[in-house]
Amino acid sequence: MQELGPFRVHSDGKTLYTNRFSWNHAANVLFLESPVGVGFSYSNTKSDYDKNGDRSTAAENYVFLVNWLERFPEYKNRDFYIAGESYAGHYVPQLAHTILYHNKSNKTIINLKGILV
Repeated sequence: MQELGPFRVHSDGKTLYTNRFSWNHAANVLFLESPVGVGFSYSNTKSDYDKNGDRSTAAENYVFLVNWLERFPEYKNRDFYIAGESYAGHYVPQLAHTILYHNKSNKTIINLKGILV
């Protein structure tokens, strides 16, 4: 959110202001925070934290993307890029592989054009 997103956090740590350099001024950007327990994401179910791993994270993110594209079909045919930093250097290629694998047999094709790590 801080670096690329539409908002930045004021020094009080509680309020936001508009980021005039945000990527969303040039493209549609969907921010995904995963797995559970990373950043601001959490679960009330303790066992959710035990399931984390690179493959399960890719699988869960893929299911999310398919469901999101079903909910917002106007984005189905658009070019799709995956970007991430830090440990996402593991997550991004795993998700790309999962997308390409499922594109062969799924009715919802994700138009993956590239990755950025």
